[in-house]
Amino acid sequence: MLDKRYFNNCRIMDELDLEARKKWFSFSQSKFLHNIDTFYYSVKFRNDFRQHTRDDHVLRLRRYFRFKYDGLGDYDEDGEVYLKEIDRRLVLRLVTFSRFYNVCLSYPEYFDIFLAPVVPKSMGGGESVTSECIVQIRSYMLWILGIHAAFENSYRIVKALAAYFGLEIDFVQENRVDYCWHSNYLKNPESFFTPENFYKMRVDRFKNATYVTNKIGSEDYEIDYVALGKRSDKVFVRIYQKTREVIEQNYKPWFFQIWRMHGLISEYDLYVYERCFQKKSWFYRFYARLEFYAEHGSHPSYVRLCRDILKEKVQPGEDTVIKLAKELTPELNLVVNVEYQTMRRHSKSYDLVPFRDNRHTGECRRIYDYLDNRKLIMDYLTDRVFRLVEKNGDSNKARRPLCGFWKALRETRCIDVKLTPEEVRLVRSYNRRLSVESMRKRVINSAVTLGFYLRGINEDSPMQDCFEALLKMNDNDIAEARRYKNKKLRQLNREELAGVFEDAATHTFEIVRTDTGDIYDNNALNTWLCQEEEFDDDGTGGI
Repeated sequence: MLDKRYFNNCRIMDELDLEARKKWFSFSQSKFLHNIDTFYYSVKFRNDFRQHTRDDHVLRLRRYFRFKYDGLGDYDEDGEVYLKEIDRRLVLRLVTFSRFYNVCLSYPEYFDIFLAPVVPKSMGGGESVTSECIVQIRSYMLWILGIHAAFENSYRIVKALAAYFGLEIDFVQENRVDYCWHSNYLKNPESFFTPENFYKMRVDRFKNATYVTNKIGSEDYEIDYVALGKRSDKVFVRIYQKTREVIEQNYKPWFFQIWRMHGLISEYDLYVYERCFQKKSWFYRFYARLEFYAEHGSHPSYVRLCRDILKEKVQPGEDTVIKLAKELTPELNLVVNVEYQTMRRHSKSYDLVPFRDNRHTGECRRIYDYLDNRKLIMDYLTDRVFRLVEKNGDSNKARRPLCGFWKALRETRCIDVKLTPEEVRLVRSYNRRLSVESMRKRVINSAVTLGFYLRGINEDSPMQDCFEALLKMNDNDIAEARRYKNKKLRQLNREELAGVFEDAATHTFEIVRTDTGDIYDNNALNTWLCQEEEFDDDGTGGI
């Protein structure tokens, strides 16, 4: 829907017809979207993983990964573990996680399996209470599959890994669960979360709140991050601008598509955020708004001014750019994330209600019982652990009614957010397209910078810079590139990158050697580059 009061103060709303306004600026007001954003679970084996174990299966596992690690090179390369029974390849990485876990098997972008080849004794010297395996399910898998399917898919790999080494699983339990709510409810988070207002509204037992602010121009600011407690606490609460995090950290661009699908942002917001993501700059949103007006506005003077600013023919200060963007285009929908990070030390005390008989799930019963109680857990967290109430009223804040924002948050439907196959394909395609555009610009910019370093300050065309960057490759460069490509082949998810993107199926280029006149297509060029005799003896020669 269109919020006329929200859009009437900007020039472009008077210049677009009704259909264009609906296309670009429609969104769902006061929208909340809930999901479990990160899920860790631990797996306890019946086998003895203590230092001086005599368990043959555990000793075999230690020998296997010791051999794998010895085979890794000195170039920060990753290994690979192939599980033949389920036809899955996992990336083996050198890590140090939570002291004991130094084996990481990763299914890229979906989940990581951390193994501890050695665990400590219990306080009394008996069997260890430390879980030998911890699995981290990443947010992407949780958002596209839902928590149940994500757990079951990852646990299938864990069981296959245990079967490969002959390990017996004792039980599985939650380790860390992050509950999040994405919302466009707040049009002005800066005023809502000012320390004065926030202190009047918060009801909790946390001692202090941590704030992170961001400067806007020379006279204004925004509050990007509010946290209560510490990350190591049983429960850690944080509220922050999710849009800015995605843009500045330059990861998880698929959130843009999910927010658009659920109406949290408009097509106009998506247009601006994509350009900010490619620039890796949150402040660029004001320039992106000028881009939008330059493309869709109709006032000749303003269109010309926007284009001159974007082409750097005119270089006004930040304050001028901000003021012009606000005059010409509407404000963006900001997606705020409210997140509760809960640890096992907190959740182990939950008195779970047996809504279903999960005895058939065997060693995973605790996980299914926990997920069945998800709504009760969320109600407890958003009421007893931390809540926001009205700023005025009863002298005892704890008796005041919830503020509108918090009431709407608690009324959000608790569903397993999972996408249909068509939606999954849409998100994958969108994520890939945005990554392609970002990577392409990064490659071109790097080639231009390399040209300056090689040839000093010059006026060569960017095409020349790209050619020089490629054609100056020597045998060492080719060897390093091959090593890097093999590493990335293991690190990237084959499901997410299946098939050819757009028109990249064929390479329609040829290269001519200026000294001999020989013409090389891609295959011939690749073969020729790998022949060391074609390079200068000092290894610095090029094509």
